[in-house]
Amino acid sequence: MVNRLRGFIVVAAASCIGSSISALGRSTLAAQNPDQDTARSILDGSREVVRTAPTHADRFETDHVIVFIDKGLLTTEAEQEFAQKIERIFVATSEYLRRSFDPTSRKTAKPAYYLTNRAGISHAESSRAFLNARRVIPSPAIVIHESVHLLLMKNPDAPRNRADLTPEEDARLMASSGVWLAEGFAGYVSYELAPTLNLEPDRLFVKGDKTTVDEEARQWIRDPRGARVLPFAGSRGVPEGFLADRPNVAAPFYVLGQSFIKHLVQHAGLVAIVRLYEEHFDGTRSIQDDVHRITSKDLVRWRMEWLKAIGGSP
Repeated sequence: MVNRLRGFIVVAAASCIGSSISALGRSTLAAQNPDQDTARSILDGSREVVRTAPTHADRFETDHVIVFIDKGLLTTEAEQEFAQKIERIFVATSEYLRRSFDPTSRKTAKPAYYLTNRAGISHAESSRAFLNARRVIPSPAIVIHESVHLLLMKNPDAPRNRADLTPEEDARLMASSGVWLAEGFAGYVSYELAPTLNLEPDRLFVKGDKTTVDEEARQWIRDPRGARVLPFAGSRGVPEGFLADRPNVAAPFYVLGQSFIKHLVQHAGLVAIVRLYEEHFDGTRSIQDDVHRITSKDLVRWRMEWLKAIGGSP
């Protein structure tokens, strides 16, 4: 995803997507591009879900999370079971990343998860995650993807996480941001963790499992739609239509990003990529600078090695 939707990461794990917009941006709104109406609808829907939760949803509190489930989606027993499932997924994701939810910086005791069909695609903010019920009820592994975004957005006040920048400031940050990092890493973690939780992969974009992602990336590179978004994978910025045209833009972008992240984790290590995610989206440096600073290798070189490794050089 690449377009910072006013301070949250629409992890496109719904609609046809994987999950999060930790960088889908305000630039979308300012540029009047095809993603604008979709972005506005997601933002408006999210606000409405939060505003009406006391009357439109059933509330469940577990040890680590608060869960709001829109009335009528599940039976009472199924609601309780699903809330506990979100709790288990959140804890497992936190342990895998070795990151906890900090109540001080987030200004709330626990993160809130909203299971609803009123907020568009699944996406996460620094203390809230919105789960598209049509997608997430049959495929709860999407919760992993969103939890990655939520847990790694450590500083809600960082420029890349704020919604009050000028269009000029936002455009400058967006041009240097690595949206592939956010969506690719969330997808990678989801496919790594799902089997350990006895969950099927979400298969919204990657249709197989973690062993097929590179082959699927190669297939997308040969497809004109994949070739069009390839310049944004392992680079900077976001392809036009990321929100508005999920099947043709988001789908190849997510698969390519996840394949590239898999390569980075294999060669730079999980700890380094977790750090890269946090420091990039909590900072203001370019993705090129952050990758070199943290991995001691240029992003261009990483990208060339990845394409060679998967046999996908265009």
